[in-house]
Amino acid sequence: MDKLQKRIVDIKQNSEQLAVIGELGFIGYYGVMVIMKSFGYVSYETVYKVAFVLALFGLAVKVLTTRYTMREFFLLYLLLAVSAICWLRVGEKNIMFITLTLWGMKNISFRDLMRATLWIRVLGTALMIALACAGILETEPSTATATDFTEYKVYAYGYIKSNAAFYIIFSIIAICLYIYYDEIKFWHFLLSAAVCYAAFEATYCRTGVIVFAGMWGLIILDKLCKNKKYYRWISYNVVALFGISLLAMVIYQRDNSTLFKINRIFNGRIEIMNNYHKAFGITLFPKTVNIFWDMDYTTIDNFYMYLFISCGAVVALLFVVIATRAQLKLYRDGFCREIIFFTVFAVYAMLEQSPFNPILNPFILLMGNLVYRDFRIKENDFGIRKKIADFTSA
Repeated sequence: MDKLQKRIVDIKQNSEQLAVIGELGFIGYYGVMVIMKSFGYVSYETVYKVAFVLALFGLAVKVLTTRYTMREFFLLYLLLAVSAICWLRVGEKNIMFITLTLWGMKNISFRDLMRATLWIRVLGTALMIALACAGILETEPSTATATDFTEYKVYAYGYIKSNAAFYIIFSIIAICLYIYYDEIKFWHFLLSAAVCYAAFEATYCRTGVIVFAGMWGLIILDKLCKNKKYYRWISYNVVALFGISLLAMVIYQRDNSTLFKINRIFNGRIEIMNNYHKAFGITLFPKTVNIFWDMDYTTIDNFYMYLFISCGAVVALLFVVIATRAQLKLYRDGFCREIIFFTVFAVYAMLEQSPFNPILNPFILLMGNLVYRDFRIKENDFGIRKKIADFTSA
């Protein structure tokens, strides 16, 4: 009997140590990709490709040391199949990136993951800006046009474009507010507003400023309103944003003065969507080529319509359903903070594609609560921090 009990204890200890190794592997995978994005690398660059391959080893360790239920396997393989179709037929990588990351999210505390990678984002971005200001990185100004047709100089600080620079800074602000949400004070607003204003002065990213104001509006509403039932309606934000984007794309007419003015406010985004819609129409499934190489227009700076046109109506509507159900589950489980920041980046996705990336928008990974019934958001007694402490002290 004693030998059997000892054997059981040994198996349990080995399982716990394997779990810790797996979680460290996943943090390594996610951390490496955060470093790549913090330093402005994009998927077609060699450094990014090498880093991604190395990061996959960490993810593989996590997957191989994790037990999945049959239900989880089925859902993950279904997502993998959809991802592969979109990647092979359209060249869309972010669906695959989200799916791979969700494979590693089992037993990972979401808030712990945000804490573990926050300072990588802060230090990486700060270093990029410092190197650009020192003249080591390219920081030549480009020209942006305002809605009144005046021109402004904007700076990208080493990133691919000025909007990307602002988005990186905005995402750091949002993640900081998310992590320290319970301790938010007025000075947090002043500090974040100052950083946002400085970033706006350099990048002239009006989109980000609008979303920043909306984010603080939701935070203030949450702090003042004790009745949280309105979060049920907020959880349908992706449905509303998708519907508005689709309607704007379909009904836009250049000779309509009202629609033309609205289009100017959004820097021509609506007209670009409409042009793609006229050229390619609506299909149910992903097309066989990357259509954004076939026209002289820029790519669509609206994630919902980008997904709808390139990957087809079925994939786009599937995303809408998954995102909405995930938020409704967050609401039922009482995770209102998560709904706020999911909503913030959902709004940003109406004006950019960046929120479709699980590194640039980690809150999209909250959709994993539909895959894993015990999806972890809070730090708890079985969280990463305690496991690592127990493992290192053994």
